Amino acid sequence: MGTKLGMMSFFEPDGVVVPVTVVGFREGNIVTQIKTDSTDGYDAVQVGYRRVRDRKLTKPEMGHLEKAGVIPMRHLQEFRLQSIDGFEVGQKLAFEELFKEGDFVDVSGITIGKGFQGFFPLLSFCCLQVPFWLCVSIACCPD
Repeated sequence: MGTKLGMMSFFEPDGVVVPVTVVGFREGNIVTQIKTDSTDGYDAVQVGYRRVRDRKLTKPEMGHLEKAGVIPMRHLQEFRLQSIDGFEVGQKLAFEELFKEGDFVDVSGITIGKGFQGFFPLLSFCCLQVPFWLCVSIACCPD
């Protein structure tokens, strides 16, 4: 798991511009739990990411992480695998072991909320071109 740091452009030797996403890997990516087919019905590895203070987690979360013997982590994510060979609880996953140059990855995330923005986005900002008293309803604003 990683954190999006931003976007940049990469220029290939033939002059083609390729947009790329810069992903940062902070302290973390530690195996916190291994689920096996015999105990849980499927094979999976739970990975923790991004260190956090103890007081930011609940007691059940702290107990789960203390049982694994790892530092407190903000994000816990489970990844289903075909084989869990080579993984052990407390193992740190290194970036160099996971990816090679040119690998494609699937990225998913959560956007930050913008909150209530008023009625101008509702009217597609059309009231900026006409006087306010003319733009009484949404029907008067062409889209």
